[in-house]
Amino acid sequence: MYSYLEGQLGYEISYAQKEITVELVTDEDKMLLDLHHDTHIVVVRSAVFLKDTRLFQYTESRHRLDRFRFIDFARRR
Repeated sequence: MYSYLEGQLGYEISYAQKEITVELVTDEDKMLLDLHHDTHIVVVRSAVFLKDTRLFQYTESRHRLDRFRFIDFARRR
């Protein structure tokens, strides 16, 4: 997807930021994630920015504490 956006459309992706927090569950969380007695949930928010610092993409995902795993992998080019 990014190669198309950069190569064909001329957008230049510059950087991304990710925030991981633990927050109180909402009524919607309880219903959608089948949470019965849980009081907290993991929330992951990600943002991708263009070279001129405009926000290009934003995502938010919500995860049950008993099923969340964080793995970080980085490779230098």
